[in-house]
This record gives sequence, C-alpha cells and structure tokens, in this order.
Amino acid sequence: MLRDKTRLIIVTVLLLVLVMTFLFSMRSNQPTTPPPTVNVSGIQTAAVSVFISELTRTAQALPTATVTNTPIPTLTLQETEAVSPTPSCYRLLFVKDMTIPDNTVMTPAQVFTKTWLVENSGTCAWRPGFKLVLVGGDAMGGSPFTLIQTINPGDRIEISIKMVAPTNQNGIIQGTWQMSDENGTLFRGFLTVVIDEGGSSTGTPPTLEATKTP
Repeated sequence: MLRDKTRLIIVTVLLLVLVMTFLFSMRSNQPTTPPPTVNVSGIQTAAVSVFISELTRTAQALPTATVTNTPIPTLTLQETEAVSPTPSCYRLLFVKDMTIPDNTVMTPAQVFTKTWLVENSGTCAWRPGFKLVLVGGDAMGGSPFTLIQTINPGDRIEISIKMVAPTNQNGIIQGTWQMSDENGTLFRGFLTVVIDEGGSSTGTPPTLEATKTP
C-alpha cells in the first residue's frame, strides 16, 4: 500500500515536471516581437505637411487686398494762384534826396531835416496810416513818418523827418528806413540818410543799392 502511494507521488511529480518543461519549451520557442521603432523623420515630415496645409487654408480664408492707383490731383492755374503766395502790390521808388544828400558833413548835435522824394511804384494805393520806419542803422533822433493821405500808384510825395547828429560818434553815420502798411508789414523800397560827422571820412560810406532802385 505504501509502495503504491510512493509510486503515485513519483508519477505525479514526473508529470508535473514534464508539463512544466513542455510549457517552458513552448514559451521559449515563440518568436519574440521586437518593439516598434519610431520614425522621427516621418513624424517631422507629417507635421510640416499639416502646418503648410493649415497655412494654405488660412490664406484662402483671408480677404485679398486690392491695390488701386489713385491719380494725383492736378491744380488748375486759378487753384495754383489761390494757394501760392503772391508778391505784394506795394512798392516804393526812391527818386532823389531833396535835402541832406549822402555824405553831408555835420557837427555833433546839429539839427537837420531829411527829405526824400519818393514814388508809389506799386499797383496798390498807399493808405493813411502807412509808416516809414527805421529798419537799420542809427535813427539820429528821428521818429517814424505816418502817412495822412492816400498816395495812388504813380504818385509822388516828399517825406521829411527831423533828426539830430549824434554827439557820441564820429565819421560816417547811416540810417535805413522802409515803408510799411497799417499792419506793420514792410514792403519793397529803402531810404537812407548818410552823414559825415566831423568831416573825418576819407572814403565813400557803404550804401544800399536798393535805396536808389525800385
């Protein structure tokens, strides 16, 4: 009886060993499947294709800008004259010195009256309120001359200003005067007064050509 039990145990163990050996052999004989490899280049190519496709769809969805050539407007002669500054119609022409010609010798504190003969050489009348004012040099005590009557184009008028020779200067002394409208706007034409105080001048004083020409 004991022998039979021993034999049964041995057979059972052998069967288990055989079964385990068979299973192990079957497992070891199965072909091993390698892990899938990742194709990085392919993934990059696909990603770029998708990106380009999305850009194309976006560009097609956006409205296209239309460039139009707008012609530059041209100004007519009348419009050009309207926007362009026009020269003043006021002009003064020096005709001659009525008193105290240039380089007249004076003594300090000598009182004199300078008188110019001038012409309205412009195309507009000079109105009352126009003034002859100092624009350079020495006023020699003179005050602005104010026009009290209308001077039409082509008319002439004598302008006189009382002056006094300076007491603190010697040699050539000069003052330059110019006419202005009632708003103080100066217009073309200069007048000068030139004296030689003390008679010490040895040459011709500098003068403006504009004082003798329109």
